[in-house]
This record gives sequence, structure tokens and C-alpha cells, in this order.
Amino acid sequence: EDQVTNINAYVSQMVAASIGIKLADSVKRTMMYTKKGDVNKKFYAMMRGFYPVHELCGTMTALELAKRNVLGLDIPVWRMIFPAVFIHGMANLKGMKPLFKWNSKTPWTELQISQSWWNLADDSTLSQMFTKGFAKFMWFVILGRVFGYCVKNYYMITRKAVKRTTIFAGKNAAFSAEIKATDALKKSKKD
Repeated sequence: EDQVTNINAYVSQMVAASIGIKLADSVKRTMMYTKKGDVNKKFYAMMRGFYPVHELCGTMTALELAKRNVLGLDIPVWRMIFPAVFIHGMANLKGMKPLFKWNSKTPWTELQISQSWWNLADDSTLSQMFTKGFAKFMWFVILGRVFGYCVKNYYMITRKAVKRTTIFAGKNAAFSAEIKATDALKKSKKD
């Protein structure tokens, strides 16, 4: 039996599940705003789709799962899901709305986007606009770094899986030693 060296199945299945969860969440949240005065449902649903939080969280979990199943590393479940839970928690708290106000009349505040996001002169002072803009910019930086983390780890796990089945074929102890040595070198470079 050939060993698995391709982690595409892990990532694609987890991303598909994440998109399904995102779709269900967006439909539920936009369907809560059904009054005649709620004219921005389409805007809200569209803007909510631009934030790839669910997809990135699913990819991070899939990569950790691939490390455990494909590379054979001993990774506890809490460590597999913690990065995704942390990023998703940051996304939930980003809107700074308390739980009892999530079913409010202005759902776009969860995304920190006003109805007139293209209109910068909404009675805000220059310092308020800078503060709001800086917070949005930092959120995009965080999402960009998470995306970079996912891309880098995808290629590193794939490369290690190929090494495991070619160079270290039948030598599980040697492969484990090489992984531990690489991790030790990374930690020593950080110090």
C-alpha cells in the first residue's frame, strides 16, 4: 500500500466544509433582517463573503490534521484546533458588539463597515477616521499573515511527506529524528 504524500484531500475537504458553514451562517444572519426598513441585506451578505475567515480557519485545521495523519507526528487535538479557534474568535470580537446585540438592526457593524463605507465624511474627525482605518488595515494584515502561514505550511508538509516516502522509506525513526532536529534548529535560531 502506497503511503499518502498528497494533502490536497485534507485541505479541499476542510475548505469545502468551511464554505458550507460560512454559507449557512451568512444565510441565517441575513434572513434575520426581514423588515421593510432593512434595505442593506444584499450589501451585508456580499461584504461578509469577502472575509475569508472560515476558509483560513478550515485550512489551518486541515494542515494540522495532515501533519498528524500524513507525517505521523504526535499532535494533540487542542493544538490542531487552537489556531483556528483563536483567529475565529478574533474575527467574532472584531466587531466589538456584545453577544446580546448580535441580532441588531445594523449587522454590518460586525464587519466594522458602515452602510456608507465609501463615504469617508460621516461626521467623523480625522483622528477617528485614522483610528478606524488603522484597525481595518491591521485586520487585513492579520488575515494576510494567516494566509501566508497556510501557503508556507502547505508546501512544507507536502515536501516532508514526499521525503518520508522516498528518502526515509521504511525508516520512521530516522524521519522522526530529522523532524525533531529541524524543530530544534528553528527554536535555536529564534533565541
